[in-house]
Amino acid sequence: MIIRCLCILILLTSVFSIETAAQDTRTVKGVVEAPDDAAVPGANVALTTAAADGPLTTTTDDEGEFAFKNVPAGDYILRVDSPGFKEARLPVAVGSAALRPVRVKLKISGVVEAVTVNASAEPIVLAEENHNDVQFNEHMMMNVPTKNSDPLAVPSLFLAPSAFGNGSSSPQIIVDGVETSALDVPSSSVKNVAVDQNPYSAEFGRPGKGRLEVTTKRGVQSRYRGNFLTVFRNSALDATNAFATVRPLQQRGIGEAELDGPISRTATFVVGGRYHTFNDSSVVFASTSSGPLIQNAVAPVRSTHLFGRIDDRLTPLHRISVLYTFKNRSLNNQGVGGLELPERGTNIFNHENEVKILETATPSARVLNQVRFAYKEELQSTTSVTNKPALLVTGFFNAGGAQISNRVVETMVDVEDVASILHGRHDFHFGGGIRPRFFSALDSSNFGGTFTFSSLGDYENGHPIQFSMNTGSPAVQFHQHEFYTFFQDGIHVRPSFSVTLGLRHEFQSNVPHYHNLAPRLAFAFAPGKGQTVLRGGFGVFYERQPVIMEQQKLLYGGSAMHQVVIPNPTYPNPFAPGETPAQATPSVVRIVPGIRFPYLMQGSLAIERKMGRGQNFLTLELMTVRGVELYRTRNVNAPLPGTTTPLDPNFISIDEFESSASSRSYSVAITYKGHFRKADIVTQYTLSRTLDSASSLFSLPASSYDLRGEWGRADYDRRHRLNIVLVYSFPAGFRMSGILNAWSGLPHNIITGNDDNGDTVINDRPPGLWRNAGRGPGYTDVDFRLARRWRLSRGDHPHSIEFAVDAFNALNHVNFKNYVGTMTSPFFGQANAAESARQLQLTARFIY
Repeated sequence: MIIRCLCILILLTSVFSIETAAQDTRTVKGVVEAPDDAAVPGANVALTTAAADGPLTTTTDDEGEFAFKNVPAGDYILRVDSPGFKEARLPVAVGSAALRPVRVKLKISGVVEAVTVNASAEPIVLAEENHNDVQFNEHMMMNVPTKNSDPLAVPSLFLAPSAFGNGSSSPQIIVDGVETSALDVPSSSVKNVAVDQNPYSAEFGRPGKGRLEVTTKRGVQSRYRGNFLTVFRNSALDATNAFATVRPLQQRGIGEAELDGPISRTATFVVGGRYHTFNDSSVVFASTSSGPLIQNAVAPVRSTHLFGRIDDRLTPLHRISVLYTFKNRSLNNQGVGGLELPERGTNIFNHENEVKILETATPSARVLNQVRFAYKEELQSTTSVTNKPALLVTGFFNAGGAQISNRVVETMVDVEDVASILHGRHDFHFGGGIRPRFFSALDSSNFGGTFTFSSLGDYENGHPIQFSMNTGSPAVQFHQHEFYTFFQDGIHVRPSFSVTLGLRHEFQSNVPHYHNLAPRLAFAFAPGKGQTVLRGGFGVFYERQPVIMEQQKLLYGGSAMHQVVIPNPTYPNPFAPGETPAQATPSVVRIVPGIRFPYLMQGSLAIERKMGRGQNFLTLELMTVRGVELYRTRNVNAPLPGTTTPLDPNFISIDEFESSASSRSYSVAITYKGHFRKADIVTQYTLSRTLDSASSLFSLPASSYDLRGEWGRADYDRRHRLNIVLVYSFPAGFRMSGILNAWSGLPHNIITGNDDNGDTVINDRPPGLWRNAGRGPGYTDVDFRLARRWRLSRGDHPHSIEFAVDAFNALNHVNFKNYVGTMTSPFFGQANAAESARQLQLTARFIY
């Protein structure tokens, strides 16, 4: 199937490369931006020949854009100059090939900088400007097939999970310079998303492949503009899921609106909104006492997002921005599917308000300072559909209530100050921040109890292997304050060689270890004319302690909650006559004294080659990541091998969070990004191997006294990953795009289904077998999009309307998931779920 998909994509690429109409090769246009991605209006732009005679001149408009039309063929130098910034010089060749819009990013200082656009000029090579980064601007995001119109979906394909650490399963998201937990703005309000930009920057806690940097739109001064978007999807247009006997009901509708423009002579605004309704369905595929069970379960989703932004240029060198985001999101009947019966569903609600204030000042030609302030209030709650006791029949089915009931309210303040100073050959970048966070948590999960059975026969005979239950006071309040400082020096040793040295320090109020120093190093060397660049770097990146660890310690540490675990209980009443849950022997959760932050050590070496004219780059990168002192959980009260009695008879289990796990990852990645004729292409192939000794901070080893068997493939380890994104423009307003994902399979753990060593954890493996020894099949997906845009008026900014059809999993390839590794299960070695079959999506957009 992978070979078939590759052949189809190669064939389409070959067809697209044929010229179908004459192109406008006589226009040179682009946009000029400041270091913080703000448009630079009024910049002087000049286009001269290499001999510097007969210049064409213009100035940028309110959007920072410029254009020269009817330019004769030849080699030119594009010069951009604006007060307080370096003069930028870009060689431009006007000929038979169409020119892509030029993006000029100015830098502070009076020193002239030459930026490479083709090989006719020798560049200044900067260590922080790697060309294997992936940038998705408005054009790319608007024209690639994405479910839910999610601006992060496609950029996330180019992240490296090994760069996340195991304290979190998601990347770091930076929105307008401020870290946030999610991107909660309408897609129409997003200007740009970057991956692996300046990977060893000391300003950030994660490496480049572990973070997504998002820039939101600013309003323009010259006019009012906006767009309306509607997205519709219905299962009547879809194929049937591989595990369903009846096509699951699915209906999705998304409405978005965005408007921006001037408020006054110095201020602009942006307002946007999004409403999302999704009647989703999941497929239950289980084996019960009544026989096989295949059933569709509805899981509705509703969400509302609002976004507002005001930018005011107080003086020519001083600007302030105020941003507001609002979110209401409800997800009902979640967690159902596969072995999870419909009664196991949970209802999730998330509410958030956030205000950000960004103040940017350039007090001199060599100094830039930005103060960032954010205030957020967020509520997250999860409740079970039913409060019945949970019944877990390992590898067969899970019934009863989900036994989840929690509510967390967070109040967060974020204050940061980041400055840049240029002095001679040095570019100093430094700053710091403080993030006070306050939590109020209410967690009454598992108050109804959970019975676990090792087989269907044990369930039918009423012989559970374990019972667990929580009682006590479920409410706690606590705080967790985070601090960081950093200093970085970018040294331009020669025009062909630069080095960046940095140091970051961060600590947390509830972690006793404060000596978390993270050095960073990056270099770039361009021999000859600069078409080939050798880049490398090394950095240490610390993980923060997740909030859930402190919450679990306070709730289940022995003072607030009483956690009961009873091996081999009676059923349905697990307690002895006259015994209450409060009298049963408890279990507790602790954080090991003196715990430290986990950290990653990443090193890389890359060869970057500029291909032909324009911004076309081919990069080969070797990278290694080592995780040290990663989080895991271990039962330090487990019975010694060969015994059945806990070390401390006053407790059943003592689960401790500790930083004792590790990981290693090695990868080779080939990345190409560029523009060929009328096609924008981003492609990346990665060959990698990642091993670790714990899947997450909640991972319990099969044996608390022998951790050697825990070293195995990481849960996310895929040996081969190929991602291709292509956008092609046809004449008459047609545009086609495609995404190909061809990945190797994920591993899965193989367990006996019993608690063979009596440590109350049902994750024992057969003797001699390591963690994640099972191997699943590969994943292949091809998504296509065909769109047509009609202009409704004339002029530089015409009104237009666009209709598009998206096909997800267009080849209807079955991608299995959720492989069962329980040896007593009838599904052992098989999948019990599959990714979505082919789905069609209709989109309409009005732009004015």
